[in-house]
Amino acid sequence: MTAPTILLIGPPGAGKTTIATQLARETGMAIIATGQQLRAEIRAQTPIGQQIGALLEHGQLAPDALMAELMRSWLNAIPPAQPCLLDGYPRSVAQAQMLETLLAEQGRQVDAVIVLDLSEATIIHRLSGRRVCRSPDGRDVTLHIDDTETVAQCLARGGVLMQRDDDQPDVIRARLQLYEQATAPVLDFYAARGVVHHVNADQPPPAIVAAIRAALQL
Repeated sequence: MTAPTILLIGPPGAGKTTIATQLARETGMAIIATGQQLRAEIRAQTPIGQQIGALLEHGQLAPDALMAELMRSWLNAIPPAQPCLLDGYPRSVAQAQMLETLLAEQGRQVDAVIVLDLSEATIIHRLSGRRVCRSPDGRDVTLHIDDTETVAQCLARGGVLMQRDDDQPDVIRARLQLYEQATAPVLDFYAARGVVHHVNADQPPPAIVAAIRAALQL
């Protein structure tokens, strides 16, 4: 029997990657974190990274055909018996339709869709204040400028605070607009199946994870 496949959907700043990581730690799920994967391609300046770098910097999405190619390879690497969580994909109805085909190739289907709900004001505060602490050894740790203790620890270790290009205020607004226009209709695509579960993302990560596990009976 093929293990469940779960989608984690939410606006920029909802904490999808943090929640996905903790879920994986507690349940043994495999994670396909598209945002992290794409940024890794960009940092490595691979052909794909060069192709999508300029798009992401301006708050635009990677082309659907390219995402399908990448998603197929990522899914192929996951054993059928291991539960799978997709973080940040699909982001449009077209991608959702393509995902149906990709999952069918693996004998999988979308079993649940978790939606992280967050207000626009909270999103803007989170993202505009988000920084990456780059340590001298090249490791990156994400923090918020309001967390003065963690900021001080970063600087004391010789780290440098950096702001992602897509966390600039004008880019944040563009990303939110894209989410509303392209990603929100994805919920309608899955709603008829009764697999959509809404979770309040304006609470500590452990509480969010607990709510998700309760909804999915994990």
